[in-house]
Parts: sequence; structure tokens; C-alpha cells
Amino acid sequence: MDSAWGTALIALGGTLVGAAVSLFGGIWQQRRNEKVAEANRRTVLRETSLERIAEELFAIIRHAESMPHQRTPAHEHLAWEKTLWEHLSRIEMATLRLDDPELLAGIHDMCSLIKDWDRLQPAAWPREVVTGAPQHAIASIRAHMIGMPLPRPGRDIQKIRAAREAADEYERVAAEETRLATEEMRRSSST
Repeated sequence: MDSAWGTALIALGGTLVGAAVSLFGGIWQQRRNEKVAEANRRTVLRETSLERIAEELFAIIRHAESMPHQRTPAHEHLAWEKTLWEHLSRIEMATLRLDDPELLAGIHDMCSLIKDWDRLQPAAWPREVVTGAPQHAIASIRAHMIGMPLPRPGRDIQKIRAAREAADEYERVAAEETRLATEEMRRSSST
């Protein structure tokens, strides 16, 4: 009888160990499947965002064809700029799902150049800005999607950045001159 009880206890122990291993294995596999599913979901969201950003960048390039000029009525100029800002807003929304910091920084940089489209003249003409920056961003997205390093900014982007630096410096100097002139007027009026 003792050997029967021993055999039964050993069988019960083996069954419990097998059940525990099976249970923990099932839990581990389920967690792993959930992680894989979450990674797949994020990949789909990221790729959808990149496609949306690329579509908006292509739309900006097409929109540049109807860019206003000096003789364009103010209401048409404002309508054109409003459409440009709508494209840029949709790009900003789509970038919320991106997790590559280098690509994200590159897209934000190109969008900031596009936002300055009309203040960089004559160093960079508006059409250069509104077509060059999106083209570089599209090239960056393409490189990212195929696993290549992001392209370095070409001469056109370097020229646009230099134009922005010059515009920023001009505005800084103008603001300082205005401040000094205002102080001088205050001093003159108080004496």
C-alpha cells in the first residue's frame, strides 16, 4: 500500500508541476503575443503617419504652383497662405506618432523653413523654400522607410537656412536700432 501511495503522490506532483509549467508558459506566450501585436500596431500607425506626411508635402509642392506674387490681391495671398498653414498643421498632427528623433527633427526643421517662406527674400526666393524644403523632407522619409541613413541637406537647404539666419539677424538688428532710437527719444523728451 505504501508503494501505491508513493506512486500516486509522485504522479500527482508530476501533474501539478506539468500544469504549473503549462500555465506559466501560456501566460508568457500571451504576454509575448501582446507585445508583438502592440509593436505591429505602432509600426502600422508610424507608416500611416509617414504616408500622410508625404502626401501633405507633395500637396505643398503642388500648392507652390499657385504661389502669390507682388501683384496678387491681399485676400488671395491670405487664402494661399491659409492653405499652406493647413498642410503644415496636418503634418504636425501626423508627426505625433513618429518615434525616430532624427527623422522627427528633420521634418520639424523643414516645416519651420516652409513657415518662413515669405521672409527669406532675396537670399532665398519663396518658391525655392516652398518646394526645396518639402523635397528634402520627402527624401528623408523615403530613406527612413527603406532603412537608409537620412540624407544630408543639400546646397538648396543650406542656402535657405543661411537666408533664415540673415533674416533673423536683420530683424534682431532692426529691433535693437528701434530700441535705441526709442531710448534716445525718451531722453530727448525728458530734458
